Amino acid sequence: MKRIACTVLGATLLVAEPAHALEVSRSRDIPVRPDAVWALIGDFCAIQLWHPQVQRCVLSNDDDDGIRVQIRGLVVKGGLGTIVEVETARDEAGMSYSYSFIQGPLPVRAYNATLAVRPNGTGATVIWSATFDADGMSDAEAVADITGVFDAGLAGIARETAR
Repeated sequence: MKRIACTVLGATLLVAEPAHALEVSRSRDIPVRPDAVWALIGDFCAIQLWHPQVQRCVLSNDDDDGIRVQIRGLVVKGGLGTIVEVETARDEAGMSYSYSFIQGPLPVRAYNATLAVRPNGTGATVIWSATFDADGMSDAEAVADITGVFDAGLAGIARETAR
């Protein structure tokens, strides 16, 4: 079991991938060079530029024994609240980052996700995947909710890269 421990806002967050977690993985082919897609989405707070449900992203940094930890607060449109997430891994050369959900108005717990860009011919494929447990709704409802979030985000990436 992969575990990552980091101090976030004075509290220790232990991220562990659950044994029987739900999974969602969505992808979208984008007819743009992979490096251009990564230039749009690679910054941890860039989600505010391409996800239609994110009104604003506020980035902060914490220091965990000399390792810089990025934390983002996503203000959700429609007054639904703020989602707080911590970046758990980054691979600039591989064009991916991973993050975990800390708190906010999502029907999940133990949520760990990765957003990645992969070459695909002359274009790119963006892959967004997550594992999580449902919290406050059925497994099917939580999967549908996260699938909707991912699909809206991937459509936003396609829209922004087409400009």
